[in-house]
Amino acid sequence: MSATPAPITTAAEPNPPATTIDAAAFVAAAQRITDEAALEDALALFHPDCVAEWIFDGLYERHEGIDAIRRALGATMDVFRDHRMAGRKILECHDEQTIVNTWRGGFRGDDRQFGTEIWTLREGLVVHHQMYIYLRLVPRWSMTGILRQLRILLTSPRIATSQLKHEAVRSAIAGDTGRRTFRPWRRVRSA
Repeated sequence: MSATPAPITTAAEPNPPATTIDAAAFVAAAQRITDEAALEDALALFHPDCVAEWIFDGLYERHEGIDAIRRALGATMDVFRDHRMAGRKILECHDEQTIVNTWRGGFRGDDRQFGTEIWTLREGLVVHHQMYIYLRLVPRWSMTGILRQLRILLTSPRIATSQLKHEAVRSAIAGDTGRRTFRPWRRVRSA
């Protein structure tokens, strides 16, 4: 494991009013930390009073303070090591205090997982981390996709039927069948 990194910052001007984050370097460090399952390096990014809110396939967790995050992140990093987590983080956008990245990857060579992370920083340290993870992306009209849609129908029938109704109307207007092929894990080849 590498030494604990300092907060990743850069001065954008000679006397900046606050620390400016080098978002690309931050996401690259987060990528390295994930690849190495480097718990102490990950914890070095967080402010002692930080809050982490994570959603894994609809299951919500909230961890307040560095001790709670240490326990939760430690377990997560253990899973990463045990099952050879690999992925690629991509910087999507940022401002002076927020960084948003997405990632695609998975365990043991599977790349059907997808996630979004929102990092809110103060003085170069994370004060709020939101992470939304989908453990297995599937095409909507696959057998698994249809079963997931049935689950939505059972848990939120009004919303599910409204969605299907509006999709059918728009498909009829457009003259198509409404059936789509979704293969996010396959690369699109350029012509």
